[in-house]
Amino acid sequence: MKNTKGLGRFVTARTVSILGDRLAETVLPIVILLATGDALLAGLVTAANVAPTFLLSLPIGQWVDLRERRRLMISADLWRAVLSVGLAVALFAPNLSTLILVLISFLLGCGDVLFNVSAQSYLPALVPSTRIMRANTVLETGDAAATLAGPAVAGAVLARFSGSAAIAMNAASFLASALLLLRLPASRPGQVTVARETETGEDTAPQRLGRTEMLAGVKLLIKDPTQRLLQIGSAYLYLAAGAAGITIISLAVQELHLSKFQVGLLLSAAGIGGLTVGLLVARVVERATWGPLLGMSLLGIALTCVWLAVTGSFGGAFVVVLLMDGCSALAFITAGSARQIFTPADRLGRLAAATGIVNGAVRTLGAAGGGAFVLAFGARKALLALGICGILAATPLLLARVARVSMNSTNGTPEPAEAAPSASH
Repeated sequence: MKNTKGLGRFVTARTVSILGDRLAETVLPIVILLATGDALLAGLVTAANVAPTFLLSLPIGQWVDLRERRRLMISADLWRAVLSVGLAVALFAPNLSTLILVLISFLLGCGDVLFNVSAQSYLPALVPSTRIMRANTVLETGDAAATLAGPAVAGAVLARFSGSAAIAMNAASFLASALLLLRLPASRPGQVTVARETETGEDTAPQRLGRTEMLAGVKLLIKDPTQRLLQIGSAYLYLAAGAAGITIISLAVQELHLSKFQVGLLLSAAGIGGLTVGLLVARVVERATWGPLLGMSLLGIALTCVWLAVTGSFGGAFVVVLLMDGCSALAFITAGSARQIFTPADRLGRLAAATGIVNGAVRTLGAAGGGAFVLAFGARKALLALGICGILAATPLLLARVARVSMNSTNGTPEPAEAAPSASH
């Protein structure tokens, strides 16, 4: 029997940490631009924070699979708290040092990767597989709430205090997260999950992997049909996430001619959609088969993209963006839950690292490609292109037999939870 009492602490820790991140993400570019007027420096600091996702995810994923994951999360929080204090001091200095800012941002990114990969791998050790989707729903709700509140808090802090004070608040959020995680049960690394048979009768029970198997997650992503289908869905989600921001803003400003206040309200509709799904919808569908559920969610995103491409009013755009983010939140919850349930526990870290690299690259491509597409063809055609991509991504998920498995069914599916029992605290 798994300890489920710690889920509230885990969710609170994640939400507090994300709130601090959103605050810092908003404040740091503003502070750099106000202090130096150098957009290139702001871009370099942001790029340095993202770089560890591409450079270090695979070795970090291997490390996570060989270590106790709760301890790694706590270490990542303490590491980021110390670095955030250093960043606050650097921002307080009269002359900002480019090298120091880029270095601290890079090291913070390393801590982010370690925490995120560990957290994704830890959750199945905290709750039973039948409650994974509900747990991810709560996490998504906390993420949406933090995303809504973060920029507003950042603006208030900047108006009353300074950028250094805002970054210091981020350091405090990491410390609060670490204290909450200290009260959670430990998880045992390197456990082997129960076997699962494929449709061909092949036994997919994982063997214990040597320390040199850094690419185990990549191999699983390529060879396992369930993982391939999940990656198709995830790739579209991150493509849309990367392209949606610039596309929606361009539509609002250049096509609909909305005011700045209306643009802000339009973007806030996304948070409302995510919160609504987290609070109301996901629990109702948690017993559905994962493939059709994910496919219908992607189809919902695709159709709202098409709808948004033909809308001509603020009210219509507001409703469409709300529905779009609701479908997106449900898709992220479904894809994340299925991946945690159907992945061998001793490879979760490496798979999370492999998918993190792929999804990060797709999101970057979506952001850059979306901007280029909008510049060349306009926002409406960019939204239509996103809609077509969504229909193509949804089709195999709706049709594949291997995807017609309930996430609450333990018949013929792996139970990563049983392979990584929680140790008594």
